[in-house]
Amino acid sequence: MSVGEGEGEWTLANAGRQTHAAATIRVSRSGMPVAEFTSPAPVRASLTERAGASIESISSAVAQQPEIPKRYAVREKNDIRYIECDEAPRLRAIIDSQMSVSRSGAASLGPRVILLDGAGSFGPLIDNDEKLYNLDHHSDCERLFTLSTCEQALLLVHSGLDLSEGDWKIYANDPDLDTVLAIWCLLNYRRVRELSPEARDVLLPLFRLEGAIDANGPELASLCGLSNDNLEQTLQRIDHLLARERELKQARSWTKKRLLPYTLQMLRAVDALVYAAEDFGDYARIDAIYGHVEVAPGRVAVVCRDAAGIYAVEQHLKTRWGDQLSLIALENEPGQYTLRRVTKLSGPKLGPAYDRLNRVDEAVDGHPLNKRWGGSEDIGGSPRPAGTMLSAEELLQNLERAYRPSTRWRRIRASMAVVLAGVSCMFIWPLASFFPTPTSLPGFRGAVTASYSFGLASLILLTVGMFLAHSTLKRRPWVYGWRTPIKGGGAWLFPIMLLGALPVAAWLSTSVGTRGVEIGTGVAAGWLAITSGEIWFRGLVHGLLVPDHSVQRPQGTWQISRGAFASSLAYAVVATVMARPVLDHALFPQLGVSEAELVLGILALFFAVGLALAAFRERSLSFLPGLAIQLVGFSIVAAIYSYTL
Repeated sequence: MSVGEGEGEWTLANAGRQTHAAATIRVSRSGMPVAEFTSPAPVRASLTERAGASIESISSAVAQQPEIPKRYAVREKNDIRYIECDEAPRLRAIIDSQMSVSRSGAASLGPRVILLDGAGSFGPLIDNDEKLYNLDHHSDCERLFTLSTCEQALLLVHSGLDLSEGDWKIYANDPDLDTVLAIWCLLNYRRVRELSPEARDVLLPLFRLEGAIDANGPELASLCGLSNDNLEQTLQRIDHLLARERELKQARSWTKKRLLPYTLQMLRAVDALVYAAEDFGDYARIDAIYGHVEVAPGRVAVVCRDAAGIYAVEQHLKTRWGDQLSLIALENEPGQYTLRRVTKLSGPKLGPAYDRLNRVDEAVDGHPLNKRWGGSEDIGGSPRPAGTMLSAEELLQNLERAYRPSTRWRRIRASMAVVLAGVSCMFIWPLASFFPTPTSLPGFRGAVTASYSFGLASLILLTVGMFLAHSTLKRRPWVYGWRTPIKGGGAWLFPIMLLGALPVAAWLSTSVGTRGVEIGTGVAAGWLAITSGEIWFRGLVHGLLVPDHSVQRPQGTWQISRGAFASSLAYAVVATVMARPVLDHALFPQLGVSEAELVLGILALFFAVGLALAAFRERSLSFLPGLAIQLVGFSIVAAIYSYTL
């Protein structure tokens, strides 16, 4: 997410200082005025005291030049704000005033980390194996002989460090000029390697002098190797960049500054010194880049917004991403996305993206059936005509998950975890015994007490299931089947689904008495038990596997999905435990079957019932039809039971 560019704007103001009469002003290649001195000035002296020009006049002179693109933006992801450059989208500069990590602690930051100027509390480090770099000249080193942070960054870039491979994080804790120049060098690593001679004549002395001053102080900086004229010109440029820092320090506001907006403007100020507008002849700005994710090794998907067509945007993005660009999700209008596969002969196809987005997007509600993400393997788009209900951030997350590598063991482990989660409801059931039974109420005796305990346990299960469904998967109730059902086919499953009421009907026949109040409370408890069971198994348990595994689609091909298998297995185990006592004494003994055959027979029966309920849930996009059918079946059993009494 991009933060407004106007945030933290500041002006290089330095009015009211005394004018030095011996200086005149000329304009450099970059548009920044440069003062010419009749004699060398002291290191880090004030520009206006030596040059006779106010900072306002300098800013005015810069403004008259052709505009240099504003390539830097403050963005936010996972509650972390950072600076990103349009031309280096895989680098993120994070500035945290509390950042000071040890060598062992740096390993927890992940791969591809660059620490700047004190962000690492250990000595300078180049670890190419771990992709960890600490550009520091304070700790565990001879400072007199150690280059400053910005010069280390310059050498690191020119040494060929591949900053285009993977996502890099740059950490700093204080944006002084040395640190800002290091960040600028890293974010501009492509252009720094190909600078024109005129730009190099500005940049290299700037880094050399600022590095010498920051490392060894102003007294020794005059020994940095620059000629007298070059030294004076570079001093002026440094003074221009330091104007705001001095202003804040004089006002004792340096520690209160907003770090990212301040750094953002400093980076743009360095751009104005080094570049000219004609250096960006091939630069094309995209209206908004929401972010990127890696969908395969060395392949990224980019989600962006622009008024141009997908093919024009593709060409613009290729100038930044090169061969790494694999997928594009372009938003032309709010919620209306075009998906484009850039690498046709290699890299991921769009099929996995369609499958996952259709499972998690609330807009894919089956009204009509073709209201889905879809298209060819090379180009497609969001549901028509209303578009997607996913945010750009959610779209990024789901694209990443769609192409995340998965092993067979990982899939088996996920299914086992879901089965265990389903069976765990048997441990929730006994919680009802901790609640007092209101035996003092009139008529609260006999079978009513049993119905109360059974209904209370069902209510607890219902509450826990709804809470877990609400708190997982970012509160997407439609993923758990909480939505209006559609006609997806499968009416022939109704007789099998009716058997889903059998476990509760078995309880009814053994635990409910003959009085009207006992039958009424028993039926109410049975309805509650069926509802809680359906929400638990076809809602929560099944829904946990829906986002990451394929499911049946309305009117689509029949199959047994991983979610259907896992939820049905858990359902069969629990249903067998509930129904076995009555079946043991009624039906199966007459058939002359063994104990093992009895258990396996009941288990197989309810596994088939679970598969039927799960299949209908997937094809109708809702568990409500299956719930309704079971309630009808139970009500019929209850009516027959009461009629025979």
